[in-house]
Amino acid sequence: MSSKNFFFGGLISGLFASLILLFALWGIWLLPSLGLLLTRVDIINGTIVVALLGVTGGLLYGLIIRERQLSVMNRALAGAIVGLVLWLGGVLTLVPMMLGFPPSLKSPQDHLVTLIIFVVYGLALAFVYHRLGAKGSVRSLGYGLSLLLLAVVAMPLLLHGAVSTDPENLELPPGYRAQVIAKGLTYPTSLAIDEEGVIYVAESGFTYGPKTTTAQILKVKEGGKLAKIADKFEGPIGGLTYKDGNLYISHRGKITELELKTGKRRDLITNLPSLGDHHNGDLLFGPDGALYFGQGTATNAGVVGSDNFVYAWADRHPEFHDVPSRDFTLTGENYSSLDLKSTDPTAKKTTGAFAPFGQTREAGEKVKGEVPASGAVHRYDMEAETLTIFADGLRNPYGLTQDPEGNIYASVLGYDDRGVRASTNSPDWIMKLKEGAWYGWPDFVGTIPLGAEGFASERGINRNPLIQDPPEVTPPLSSLPSHYSPMKMAYAPEEFPQQGIFVAIFADGQPLTQDLERQLPSGVMIVDPETGQYDWFAKSKHKARAGRLGDGFKRAIDVKFTNDGQALYVLDFGVWEFADMAPNAIPKSGVLWKISKEE
Repeated sequence: MSSKNFFFGGLISGLFASLILLFALWGIWLLPSLGLLLTRVDIINGTIVVALLGVTGGLLYGLIIRERQLSVMNRALAGAIVGLVLWLGGVLTLVPMMLGFPPSLKSPQDHLVTLIIFVVYGLALAFVYHRLGAKGSVRSLGYGLSLLLLAVVAMPLLLHGAVSTDPENLELPPGYRAQVIAKGLTYPTSLAIDEEGVIYVAESGFTYGPKTTTAQILKVKEGGKLAKIADKFEGPIGGLTYKDGNLYISHRGKITELELKTGKRRDLITNLPSLGDHHNGDLLFGPDGALYFGQGTATNAGVVGSDNFVYAWADRHPEFHDVPSRDFTLTGENYSSLDLKSTDPTAKKTTGAFAPFGQTREAGEKVKGEVPASGAVHRYDMEAETLTIFADGLRNPYGLTQDPEGNIYASVLGYDDRGVRASTNSPDWIMKLKEGAWYGWPDFVGTIPLGAEGFASERGINRNPLIQDPPEVTPPLSSLPSHYSPMKMAYAPEEFPQQGIFVAIFADGQPLTQDLERQLPSGVMIVDPETGQYDWFAKSKHKARAGRLGDGFKRAIDVKFTNDGQALYVLDFGVWEFADMAPNAIPKSGVLWKISKEE
């Protein structure tokens, strides 16, 4: 057989088998992320990458097998080996390195889904090649077509399939019971309750990556039925609260007032710096009548890098960066990272603090504080219509609550093991906010310098300070375990049997945020507002968190007490998986729970 036949047999077989990769990787939402290898996170570029990968495997297979007539078992073995090689060399090694991450060879167990996909690809490749390249039986081609059909059928199941949770799978304190109030929610993030006890739920419309849905507000009716109140918001919706007949919605870059009776909308605040990693979050009316909200940072630790291309914004908004919350003098530290927008896979740019990607800083350079700013809790005076910064140095202040005395608390997510200032073992925090206080971002982990040895990472070396002569750091109330990801909070009313700050725990985003040895739990914790000590109130019985088949909480994200203080609502975002470095949230898997004392 001529080399031309080997070439075309491998080429066509590889292209055919790459359809399996296309459908399956689309199903786990890794396909768009692979497009970043060609400068942009989207399905078209991802498809091109998959086709090139599939053809490469086909050509290699044809070069090795040539015209050999292998048995069915040997064909299957050879195909599985090809899939394994592409998985090891591509998914675990080449792809992470091209995206600026180290190889993932230390934790192959986190990549088993993609291993299965590549093995199925290899099997299809081998069977199709047996017919086209080695002139084997037509039956062999049928095997390949059957595997492709399997991938086509699996795709919608991978994209959407999930089962809601049974209350029996929750671990609760003695004397409490849980019930499902509503289910079938898509990416719910926020709860609000009016004076009559009517529940409103915000469906975010966004989860990290290019996967989006409708950002909307729903009302929970009798029997758990859901009715749309308003839509066409800019996802993600990060906060929702109610006051005097109006809903207030914190959505990307805006705070909007919605009059429930008329449906009229008014944008109170616009142009918030929410194009990056973190967005504007929770809303709270303080004791002074002002509206408080959190604004997250654009980056992990103050410098735009290749990880922000993976988060799918640095290519779309090349001028965006963190906005300083006060006047700072910079140390002049600059960082080199891969330019993933360039077609040259080795291209790099050097970037400094509070600057767009590719712009450097000098020692002693001053940056001026702005309002609004990154990493701060803001205060909006409803009467004067003025915006000020209440507290800053907060990496991602996602949840807010207040005690009966009017003290405001924020849940803050700590640093990730990613980017040019990557760090490990950063705790998350509950902060008791003081007006004018600075809480350390981007140079401190709590009150400890980011450069301390305990936070060293293989992904980043230089964690030197970005700010000269920084403000005094205010310590946190409570330091939670690393990557627990505290979300929304509620201060328990005196009517509830247990007291403290109830915190929804979302849990980790590994391997993107840090490659951990074990999966972390999701549920609800109680934090003592005096001592900062914490303990679990509710979580899953059988494993850390539920997957598509239930078994408890999937991703707890908000908590609210009923108006009479007798019960706690828990909003579960739903299934949020990671296939390698690609997040895959499953629509219609969100749940609204109610936890109360047994009668």
